[in-house]
Amino acid sequence: MCAANDNELKALVRERFTRTAEVFGDYAIAHRVRDAELLARMVSAGPNDRAADLACGPGTLALRFARHVRWVCALDLTPAILARARSNAIKDGLANLVCALGDAQALPFGDGSLDIAVTSYSLHHISDPAKVLREMARVVRPGGRVGVLDIVVPEDPKIRELNHRIEYIRDDSHSRSLARSDFDRIFAAAGLRIVATEAHGHPRTFDHWMHVAGWKRTDREYMEARRLMESSMMDDGADFHPRFEPAEVVRPGEKPGIYIVNTGIYIASEKT
Repeated sequence: MCAANDNELKALVRERFTRTAEVFGDYAIAHRVRDAELLARMVSAGPNDRAADLACGPGTLALRFARHVRWVCALDLTPAILARARSNAIKDGLANLVCALGDAQALPFGDGSLDIAVTSYSLHHISDPAKVLREMARVVRPGGRVGVLDIVVPEDPKIRELNHRIEYIRDDSHSRSLARSDFDRIFAAAGLRIVATEAHGHPRTFDHWMHVAGWKRTDREYMEARRLMESSMMDDGADFHPRFEPAEVVRPGEKPGIYIVNTGIYIASEKT
């Protein structure tokens, strides 16, 4: 239920974010400002810092970090979504933000050349997230900061399996979500000391979650993901905390909507 290899997964990521560059880009920029500002505070982003936002999408973190740091590079694998980041930076007049096409697993920066490296909602799309953390640690100076924002899943393997099935049906560029123990392990292995963590739930409708991924109610992928989501309601077996919307707001002849919660983990670390 995963891509066969790293190159195939990267191709799926490019295809997915090319196809959803507009709808996903609009969502991320409008709804993840608070996420970006929280991570900027957690890594103590300041006016003398040089930073990079890796797998930046439409500039989710970079557009906010540019308001706090001296210089920031927004780097992504997909030209279409990177073009959104570039146009957003121009529109906002952010002359200290540059965009670059590149791979988060092989960063085009020298050893110790940055003060901060961050990434958001990218590790679950990457075949080797530990390699990304090693690269982030490599490019920041001693005492530099590395920040990650991503979805997090419980340790229970049965919950993780069903969570993955739903995520993969929604988006076949989804590789795997990490549990807290996974994050602890890959940060430590990269020589990064975790200094702060926070977890926050992000409520949204199931329909909107699927819409941002490019699906509508009549699509097979939508119907299968919804079936599994409904099956998990009794015991919250996929950790989405799903519930039906109140009966009084359901239109006659329509299925009730579903509310879900995406749980995000925010991690700030320091290079030892």
